[in-house]
Amino acid sequence: MAAIETKQYYRVGVLLFQGVDILDFTGPMEVLSHVSHNRNPDKPDRMFIIETIAQTSIIDAASVMTVKADRLLEEAVEELAEYDMLVVPGGPPAVVQPLVEGNAPEVNIIRKFAALPLTEPRKPRALLLGAAGILSGMTVTTHHRAVEVLREVCARFSDKNEGPTNVVHKRYMDGGYLKGDSVQLVTAGGISSGLDATFHVVRQLSSPEMAAFVSRVMEYDWAEPGK
Repeated sequence: MAAIETKQYYRVGVLLFQGVDILDFTGPMEVLSHVSHNRNPDKPDRMFIIETIAQTSIIDAASVMTVKADRLLEEAVEELAEYDMLVVPGGPPAVVQPLVEGNAPEVNIIRKFAALPLTEPRKPRALLLGAAGILSGMTVTTHHRAVEVLREVCARFSDKNEGPTNVVHKRYMDGGYLKGDSVQLVTAGGISSGLDATFHVVRQLSSPEMAAFVSRVMEYDWAEPGK
């Protein structure tokens, strides 16, 4: 992989599955795509190259939208170290629960991504993260109707030696770094809050000015923390 100083982009994998909530993945994709389209080539703002990843080539999102995945999951796993971000959307309980209980491939790719020895901090619905066993000792958030469920999932799958998971209800939560200081974890609450979490990521990886600009372009009422 090229030295980090020469990279002019962040490669983003968006993990999809049957029944996934639509705005959970299209919202972050919309925000990141505006950064790429509006960046100043004379400044160090990096663009985002976005790819959807799924176990099957065709995904029925929330049963009302058909999506063709860019990469099959088995292909993406082989190049997982090339991704800088992994966006993990959510879905209704009837969709997510079987993935959690069945140790699905989608859960395994989250676990593998979190375990990679990366050279730069990278950022990856929280139930799937909890099932991957990577939230031990972290502070995270999720949809307000799933807070207790997430606590139960984390209690079952997390490493007890790393401490309990602190589950709170907020629009988004920057939980800091997973063990090893390689992957930075940002979780979001229900559906539209994924936009807030993505603007937070843009603010960190690009600039506060870019985040503010994109929010104006999208006519979305977002302000950086403290303003």
